[in-house]
Amino acid sequence: PPPPPDQRDDARTRVSALSADWDPRRNIRAVEKLSDGRIVATLDGVQLEAWSPAGQRQWVVPDDSGGRDIVIAADEQSAWVGLVRSPWTGEAEAVVRLALQDGAQLDHFAPTDAVSLVRCADGLPALAPAGDNGARSRLRIRHGRRIYFRESVLAEGKRRYGPSEDWLAVAEPEPATVAGRPREPEKAGGRRLSPYAWIPGETHFAGPGIETADGDLVHAGSVHHGAGLQPGGSFVVRRTPEGGDPVWVFRTDRIATDLDLDHGADCVYVTYGDGELVVLDLHDGSVRRRLHLAVAGLRVVATALTVTGPGRMLVGTNDGRLLDCAMTGERDSAE
Repeated sequence: PPPPPDQRDDARTRVSALSADWDPRRNIRAVEKLSDGRIVATLDGVQLEAWSPAGQRQWVVPDDSGGRDIVIAADEQSAWVGLVRSPWTGEAEAVVRLALQDGAQLDHFAPTDAVSLVRCADGLPALAPAGDNGARSRLRIRHGRRIYFRESVLAEGKRRYGPSEDWLAVAEPEPATVAGRPREPEKAGGRRLSPYAWIPGETHFAGPGIETADGDLVHAGSVHHGAGLQPGGSFVVRRTPEGGDPVWVFRTDRIATDLDLDHGADCVYVTYGDGELVVLDLHDGSVRRRLHLAVAGLRVVATALTVTGPGRMLVGTNDGRLLDCAMTGERDSAE
């Protein structure tokens, strides 16, 4: 049977008319689960919000642009949040530390350059250089033993915004200058590992990724083309950082919104802007499963993804939903 009509816009209009205090939910950017079952998320217009295991919102920290990345402290008493700031407003990017009991701000600082806040393999937060080209240059590798980033190097004598060479680069994290703060990459210790694009002549944009237990990187990205994204121009690649050569490449026609690794199942979950969820084998990149998440018969577009256990993941959507999903052998459920 055909899917039921999408009446969400009409529903928002009707609910908004009932109360002046109601605001529509917006794009989820990151989501994490605490050991006691609480869920925290960043989204458009919100630095961070917390939900009880029963599904009740406990507190929210409003913000004009909202939060992006989350790293939970080991004691789960606080979280570091990277805030979204527009480069056109002149407002510096900021990273804040919020109490998970009530959202109170405990610390705040502004890095000098654009950064991604990432959780390293040791569980501690770090700041990865994000370049000056927005999402296109923002390589965000979770669970890394080192800090990975996409570095653009201008040829000698070229203009600042002229053609550049793009490299996969790495740096060791320096000890935090202030106890508890995210670590920054060593200023003098960074080095270029390999060309960012493994195909000569192509320019590859960055995306989300993870480091595997044996040190490989699995990350998403896309191939630049003057006419826009081309068929097969979006990819997920597993590569060895030092040589840069791909172990495998999975290609599709839609931009990946997030990905994470399920260690228990040796697979990678990838979400896409058309609402598809693809499950890839970690070792060879073969497709284990392709599906579209749906709630009450309506498809939803996942914009944030975090694996919480074997076969389980938290998903945030572009309309502000938080879904606790389980992959089963027979069907896929969103709870």
